[in-house]
Amino acid sequence: MKWSNAFATGIQRIDDQHRMLFKMTEDFRAALDEGKGGPVYGILLESLHQYARGHFAFEEDCMERYRCPVAEKNKNAHGRFVAIVAEFEQDYRKTGFDREDARRLVDILDEWLANHICRIDVNLKDFVQVADP
Repeated sequence: MKWSNAFATGIQRIDDQHRMLFKMTEDFRAALDEGKGGPVYGILLESLHQYARGHFAFEEDCMERYRCPVAEKNKNAHGRFVAIVAEFEQDYRKTGFDREDARRLVDILDEWLANHICRIDVNLKDFVQVADP
């Protein structure tokens, strides 16, 4: 899935971080398709873990600050994302790289991009524009 300005939240830092997630997912899918996913899978998992920790806290703070009505829904979705990544990390530590698991993770990330960023996070834009005209 490719980034589009239609996914913008009105907060540059959030949008830049979202672009980074789109790019990580795109790059890892390409690595899988080229048979090079194994060496970078652990890096992807760690990057997702770090991304979630930093990005989600900032985004949730923005949702609260701008009184976005989807703030609680956003926070709950973030919790589910963290749990999913943790499950993949645990499986990776136990069994190492598994191409099917990696492919499933990328599919989940694409779904996350489509269903979370593009449907929940974009709600922030209207409230940022009202607060910071």
